[in-house]
Amino acid sequence: MLDYLQNPPICDSLMCKLTAQKRPNPLAITPNAIQKIKQENKELSGFLDCKITRPFSFSLESFYFLLSKLTQKHKVALALSSHYMLYSAFLSLPSRDLILPLIPEKTSGQIDIEKALKWGADCFIIPYLNEDILTSNLHLDEVLEGVFSIWDIGYALALGLPLPKNADLLLANGENLGLMRPFGIMAGAEVLDFGLYLEIENLYGVFLEAIKIQKTPQENQAKLFFEALKKELQEDCYCFFETPANTLPLGLKEIKARNLIQSLIFDEISLINGQECLFGFFKPSFVLQLMGYSEKQCRELLSLSFKESLEIEAFVRKIAQKYRQIKLLQG
Repeated sequence: MLDYLQNPPICDSLMCKLTAQKRPNPLAITPNAIQKIKQENKELSGFLDCKITRPFSFSLESFYFLLSKLTQKHKVALALSSHYMLYSAFLSLPSRDLILPLIPEKTSGQIDIEKALKWGADCFIIPYLNEDILTSNLHLDEVLEGVFSIWDIGYALALGLPLPKNADLLLANGENLGLMRPFGIMAGAEVLDFGLYLEIENLYGVFLEAIKIQKTPQENQAKLFFEALKKELQEDCYCFFETPANTLPLGLKEIKARNLIQSLIFDEISLINGQECLFGFFKPSFVLQLMGYSEKQCRELLSLSFKESLEIEAFVRKIAQKYRQIKLLQG
């Protein structure tokens, strides 16, 4: 698997704990059930250096409601390189003209927030890693000190990266940690008033356990993989941007990455072209398109991530072989 961040294996033992309860609702009338939920909430919140945590589904509806609430009180700057459902919620919002979109710069893959600060933005929604291209935004944490900020930290938790220190709210998608949809959380000093929260028994305890079992290889597998592939394919492969260890926005010239992905299915090598590919849409990376890349180059992207030590040479040989076959068939 080379898409561990976006599509990791489900952790069956953790999912069993989430589905172990006999009823969909905890016995809220009894003190034991409520006390257990509160204690697990406290432990997870403390681990994240927050005061309170609530369930949050990474769905179009949840993000739509989040944006609707925020625009009532804030001038919002939104990184469109966030989760695809958040991007879709932005596009669906009637009042999206009240939101300033932020897009990574084409040559660096970095987000510039100076325009947003001058515009008067007092609320920023930022992904720790930009979707698809996997560049880091952690450097913005210092710049946003004193400004209300919401950070999607799912990838950071999966990779064991340091969390932003000045965030007001943290969002984490359980999918990145081996849980099924729609399990996610929102944590902070205080959680936005979304009205009634329906607690999910065992969610906080399972989420904390999922965070703690995440591991990454000691040696940067992405670097080793790219060096070996570069040696094999030379100028036919390239890296779009510099990214954290064990992540790689790989470009393969003159082919559609989706064709390569399909050709490797029976070899049990899984890759993605980007979030839209993950959800089954036949479109190239929406992030690269927003950044101004041509559709042709957007289709060359493979958004790779590594969570274990691999037989690099074997993977490289297989991918290079399939790549050459596709180019040959294209004529």
